Amino acid sequence: MNLQILSLEGQFYLVRTVDENGAQLLTDRKSHPHRFHCLEEIRDHFRSHVLDEVWLEQMTPYEEMCGLTDDTAPLRIKLNW
Repeated sequence: MNLQILSLEGQFYLVRTVDENGAQLLTDRKSHPHRFHCLEEIRDHFRSHVLDEVWLEQMTPYEEMCGLTDDTAPLRIKLNW
């Protein structure tokens, strides 16, 4: 299983799991996206899982705010967990 950690404005993270069945956003009991407050919290949550790759993706609205086009791909960093 792979993880895609989405870093969003407002200082929280969402997690998408990716396996042979596709990608799925991690949700809570009420089917709302599960919010994490830091990377350590995510690592603790998935401590018992075997993870092949973990990626941190950061989306930024700043290009658009500065008058540049919004065609910039998100910054992706592979984490060594």
